[in-house]
Amino acid sequence: MKITTLIENEAGHNKELKNEFGLSLFIEDEDISLIFDTGKSGDFIFNAQKLQIPLNNIKHVVLSHSHFDHTGGIRKLVDTFNNKFTLHISKTFFEEKHRITGVIHEFLGNNFNEKYILDKEININYIDTDEFKLSKNITLFTNFKSLNNFETPTRYYFRKIYDDYILDSMEDELVLGIDTSKGLLIVCGCSHIGIANIVENIKCRTQKKIYGIIGGLHLSKASDERIEKVLKYFDECNIEFFGVSHCTGEKVTKILRESKKNFIYNNTGNTIIIN
Repeated sequence: MKITTLIENEAGHNKELKNEFGLSLFIEDEDISLIFDTGKSGDFIFNAQKLQIPLNNIKHVVLSHSHFDHTGGIRKLVDTFNNKFTLHISKTFFEEKHRITGVIHEFLGNNFNEKYILDKEININYIDTDEFKLSKNITLFTNFKSLNNFETPTRYYFRKIYDDYILDSMEDELVLGIDTSKGLLIVCGCSHIGIANIVENIKCRTQKKIYGIIGGLHLSKASDERIEKVLKYFDECNIEFFGVSHCTGEKVTKILRESKKNFIYNNTGNTIIIN
């Protein structure tokens, strides 16, 4: 199993690659290759070409949620290669997503709709069950319940349904679970409902040891109290490996780097090999 970060907030060692606020991963296993999120602009394709990663025959694309920094590259992917992949998304993916804070109102959603995808003859797999087996070693998880009292839904994310704005708890974010010889590796886009919630839901459902976490932990604006409780939870679960990025936040990144033996900042161009 090989996981390559096609694009992320930070530049890596390869200065030929572009970086941006967003996330896109390329995941290769013995029986499947897939793109997990597509960043903000489509520059992940430029990086894939520089890294000699072929995307022209990709059969699976998973979008963790519909915010622009994870979905913005879909149009460029479709227009560049015109390949007929399966798009795995949540059941509320095409509902408009907004951020409302006081007088500031921002549209956060994607730059395409369901009609665009279907017109391009791309198959849509709406994930509405708690788990969906994608391959021998990869499972999609969603429908996360709130299982602790320190990760509450962000109060400024909303879904627009007709003319109403409904608080979006992001419980239907899609997360990958990858079976490894050391336990389950969790791959997240943004962990909006809370990374401890996500881990606990998956742990309870699978009864498997959680070996590691890759992706955005959404703790960049979290309180010190929340950060402390999340890190304590990680220790209680004996999570061994962290490959964090994107929205994790400088403080949490620094703590994990200094306290965990098996830690990397998973920036643009980085490759992780998992057995």
